[in-house]
Amino acid sequence: MIVFVTTRHHAYTVRNLLDGSFGPPLPVVRHMAWDALLRADHLPQATYILTDLERLTPHERRMAADTYRAIRAAGLRCLNDPARIPTRHALLARLHAAGLNPFRAWRAEEGAPRPNRFPVFLRFEDGHEPPLSDLLPDQAALEAALTAFQARGLPLAGVLVVEFCAEPVTPAAWRRYGTFRIGEAMHTDHSVIQDGWWVKAGTLGLSTEAMAEEEYRAARDGPYLPALRPVFELAGVEYGRADHATAEGREVVFEINTNPTLSGPHPQRLPRRAETLELSRWNLARALAAIDSGDGLPVSIEAAPAVRQWREHSFAAFMPWRP
Repeated sequence: MIVFVTTRHHAYTVRNLLDGSFGPPLPVVRHMAWDALLRADHLPQATYILTDLERLTPHERRMAADTYRAIRAAGLRCLNDPARIPTRHALLARLHAAGLNPFRAWRAEEGAPRPNRFPVFLRFEDGHEPPLSDLLPDQAALEAALTAFQARGLPLAGVLVVEFCAEPVTPAAWRRYGTFRIGEAMHTDHSVIQDGWWVKAGTLGLSTEAMAEEEYRAARDGPYLPALRPVFELAGVEYGRADHATAEGREVVFEINTNPTLSGPHPQRLPRRAETLELSRWNLARALAAIDSGDGLPVSIEAAPAVRQWREHSFAAFMPWRP
């Protein structure tokens, strides 16, 4: 059995694994929300995958780290130690310091950031939404954007200033790849092609047959895996998807998502792309089978003092008043 732990409103990422629509055969997969896990005194024997760490508050991260250790102390397998995995800002800083990324990120609230290279853009540190600004060409534009942001009544806490580092693959198209790590297994899963520098959901009809062929070879042959494994190791991420692209002659990593969406099959315009996504689903299914453990029987979990205190306070908030 494998149990994915997500924040309560982001369980949609594993929906296709739960309802049987993913495609290839899978181990038994279950889901728990973080608040349910923190309240649990017993858990089924299984492999636990802790996700959405970037969406947890610092206090929630500390409780998550305690719970990770409680799960391990009970003899259960658990991936993604919240005490080891850095925030997005810290990860980008580590990647730059290690020479793995040529760009840096700065916290907007820590004075007026003075990036080493322009353009830059603004984004939230704890989410996966589009950027908060266009590309800002110089220091004056950055400072004006931050001033305008606060003038709208928005705090700078949680806002990153990120040095831009990307290159189009054609004059009209930008591409990023997604590469998974699941336990010790890694595979390049897919690419996304978009008509702008912020590549998220993709632009319909933009991918060519040549791009689809490149995507298939990336999924089949794994040419990016040697460059990506040190990134996962440095981040301490045992389950997640690195979003990356080729720029300045090397692979650069924009983030590691610990709760990526795992989609089932859906129609594709290009047959080669359908083959790629089928191959990727099988790669993911095999990787999940390799980390599968436990028979689902209940195991007692010893909560840490901070978690017990949180339970008392959170339950008290919902108790009816009594004289």
